[in-house]
Amino acid sequence: MNGNLQGEERNNMGENAKNLRRTKGSWSYRAMGYGTTGFAAAVTLLMVLAPASAGGIHATKVYVPGYKHTVSQPNSYWSVSGCGKAKTSTAKWNAHTGTITTADSASGSTCGKSLGTVGGSGYASAQSGISVAVPFSVSSNGNHSVASAWSITLATSSSYTAGACPAKNVNYHPALYQYSYAECEAYTFLEFQVSGSVQDLSNSSWYGNYSYGFTYNETGWQNYTDCYNYGTPTCTNNSGPFGYHYGYGYNEAGFSAFSFSGTTGVTLWNNGTKMVKGHHYVLDLNIYVYASADAIQANLLGPWAGSAVAAINMATLGNGASLSSITVV
Repeated sequence: MNGNLQGEERNNMGENAKNLRRTKGSWSYRAMGYGTTGFAAAVTLLMVLAPASAGGIHATKVYVPGYKHTVSQPNSYWSVSGCGKAKTSTAKWNAHTGTITTADSASGSTCGKSLGTVGGSGYASAQSGISVAVPFSVSSNGNHSVASAWSITLATSSSYTAGACPAKNVNYHPALYQYSYAECEAYTFLEFQVSGSVQDLSNSSWYGNYSYGFTYNETGWQNYTDCYNYGTPTCTNNSGPFGYHYGYGYNEAGFSAFSFSGTTGVTLWNNGTKMVKGHHYVLDLNIYVYASADAIQANLLGPWAGSAVAAINMATLGNGASLSSITVV
C-alpha cells in the first residue's frame, strides 16, 4: 500500500503503524507493563504493622474453604475480525472448595482472498474473569494485615505458522514523504492477572494497599518489509521468530516464579489501617485470563497460508486457581 505523508507527525509511519497494530491485547493489563519486555523482579512488601495499643498483639484469624457468605461476579469478552474464531467460558467460583475455574481460546487464519491490506487476515481474542467478595472481621481496633494464599494451576498451548511468505508488492523507492510496506505474520498472546483489595462495608470505604500480579507471553513469526522516504528512500526488513515476556507483582510473594504451564503458589498482602472491631469487611479478589491469536498478510503477490492458535485452561484436568486461605493478623 502506498500513501501520502503530510507533516512531521507522519514520520516513521510504517513502523508506528506496526507498533499500534500490536496493541490488540487487553489494554487494562498491557498498560501496566508500559511496553517493557523481560520479566521484572516481583516486588514483595511484607509490612509489619503496629499493634492497636502499646504491648498489644492482634489475635490471628484464619479463613479456609468453605468460605461463607461470599458473592461472585463473572465477566467475559471476545472479539474476532476476518477469519478469526474465539471461545470463552463463564468463570465460576466454588466457595466450598475455594476454587475459580475458567478457560479461553482463540485462533486466527489468513483468508483466501484479499486486496492490499483488506480481507486477508484473521484475529481473535477471548477474555474471562471473576470478582469474588469474601467477608471477614478483625479481632481488635487498629491496623491489620490480610494475606490471601493462592495455588494457581494452568495449562496453556500456542502455535503459529512460520515461513513460506510469498513475494511482496512493495515500492522499494517511494517518492518523497511516501511509504510502502508488506508482511506475513502470525503470533499468539497469553495473559494472566490476579489482584486483591480491602473494603469496609460499614462505611463504604476502601482501606489499605492494593496487591497485584500480572504477566504475559507473546510469541510469533514475521517477515515484514517497510520502505519510506523522508529525504532518502530507506527500507528495513525483519524476518524470523520473536517473543516477549513480562511480569509484575506488587505487595505479593511468589509471583516472580509464575508458570503458564504448571502450578504457582502466590500470596497477596493487603494492609488495612485504622480498622474497627465490629465493622463488616470484605476482601475483594479478582482473576482474569486472556488469549489472542493473529495471522496477517498484507500487500503480497500471492496468498499466504498462515495461522495462529492460543488457549489457556484454568478449568479442567486439575487446573484452577484455589484460594487456600485468608489470614488476618
